Formats: sequence, C-alpha cells, structure tokens
Amino acid sequence: ASPRDRPDVLRAMAPVTILFCLMLWTSGKALRFVSMPIFTVFKNLAVVGTTAWEYFRFGSRVSMGIMLSLALMVGGSLAAGAGDLTATREGFIWMFVNVFFTVSYVASLKDLVPPDLPASAKTLANNLLSLGAFAGVAAFNGEIGDFWSALLAQTRLFKLALLCTGVIGTAINMSTFWCARVTSGATYAFVGASNKIPVALIGHFAFHSELTVGGWTGVTMGLGAGIVFAITKERERRQAVAARSASGGGGDAAEEDYTPLLRKEGAAGAGAVPDDELESDGAQALVARNGRGSE
Repeated sequence: ASPRDRPDVLRAMAPVTILFCLMLWTSGKALRFVSMPIFTVFKNLAVVGTTAWEYFRFGSRVSMGIMLSLALMVGGSLAAGAGDLTATREGFIWMFVNVFFTVSYVASLKDLVPPDLPASAKTLANNLLSLGAFAGVAAFNGEIGDFWSALLAQTRLFKLALLCTGVIGTAINMSTFWCARVTSGATYAFVGASNKIPVALIGHFAFHSELTVGGWTGVTMGLGAGIVFAITKERERRQAVAARSASGGGGDAAEEDYTPLLRKEGAAGAGAVPDDELESDGAQALVARNGRGSE
C-alpha cells in the first residue's frame, strides 16, 4: 500500500483488529477462572461455531465427515482433560464471550479484510493497531513503567527469546491473513485447533513431559479428526472438480477462496466460477446450484 493509502488500510483493518484484541483479552480473563482443559474444549467449540457461521453465511456444505471430525476433536479434548475439567461460573461466562469473539474474528477475516491487500500490509496495520490498543490500556492502568523496569532487569537471553517470539508472531500473523484468503474459515480454524497435537507430542518426546492415558487418547482422537477432515475435504474437492467438468467448465481446483467468488457472482453471473476458486465450500455450493438449474 502506498503512503496515501495507509489511512484507508488502517480504517479497513480497524474492526478486525478490535475483534482480535477482544479475543486475546477475553482469553486471558477466562484463563484466570478455568482450567486449561476446559479452555481447550471451548476453543474447539469455536471451530464448531465457525463452521456453523459459514453454513448460514455462505451456504457451505457440512458433510457427515466434517461433523465426525469436529466431534472427534471436541471429544479428544474432553478425554485429554478428564479429571481436570474445573471452572467457575465467571469462567464459563468469559469462555462463552471468548468463543463469540473468536468466531467473530475468523468471520471478519473473510467479510471485512480487503482481499486485494497484500498480507504484509494487513500484518503491519494489524500490529500497529494492536500495539496502540494494548499500549493505551496499559498506560491507563499505569503498567507501562512496570513493564519497562521488568524488561530491563531480564537477561540478554530472555530479551533475545522475546525478540524471536515477536518475529515468529509476525510470521504467524502474515500466514493467518494468507490462509484466510485462500481457504475457508472452518479449515483455518480446524488447523489452528489441531496444532495442540504436535505440541503435546514434541513436549513428550523432546522434553519428557508426562502424557496420561487420557492424554494419549486425546492425541489419538485429534489425529483421527485431522485425517477424517483432510479425507473429507479432498473428496469434496474432487466432487467439485467433477461437477465443474460435467458442466463444461473443466479445470482443476487449488484454493478455497470463495469470498471474491461471491462478490463476482452478482456482477458476472453465477456460472463464471474461476478454476482456482472451485475448492471452496461456497464455490461447491454455487456449482451444485448451477448444476440443478441446468437440469
């Protein structure tokens, strides 16, 4: 984005960043009153909420395979946390609020983020706005001075590690915007929820952290959920390609970028479905509808 376009970029990204900050803030509030297993269960429920939102918003198909993978994911987190599912009433309230803002944030990535902006511009705007928001709250609470004093008292190794987390966080932010552009919100949320599985395995084998029977059950169910989800998505992609070929369009599918597709539908007609957008749930819904209309 050019310098004269930066105010427009910041304005476009402001609602997304506000939801992002609220998601992080409510996560921190919830963790004060709920155990980590309960927190994980609710985070997985946010994936279910994102899938439901895409069903009502875009008409995305929710097949039995997708429902099975979601059930395995939630069941796996319950199995892994069995025996430590504790939370207060206030904690449940904060968790439900957090799920709402999590689903809203993922929804905003599709509905509010300008698709023509590069990921670097989105990341810069998001980081600048987030920094301003959290710095403002910290200043209001009188915490900035304490933060600098605590940071300066740390070792060089700690400061280097903190810098590395900032760099990695920026890379994660950029990949988030890219994923939101090329895939569905449900796929993005599902993969994000599944990252706890390799973390648990790395912790066990590299750092000798203990995994209980419930933990191994949760990891196994989580892996099963990922396999079922991947197989289901690939099968749906092949079906969409076959429907496209049968209608005379031909081509192959590569991405799930259906936000531009839905915008183009009103202007160019529902039949003009680009090949690289055919994999999306929204594109599949449009192809199926076009097929029914031509019968």
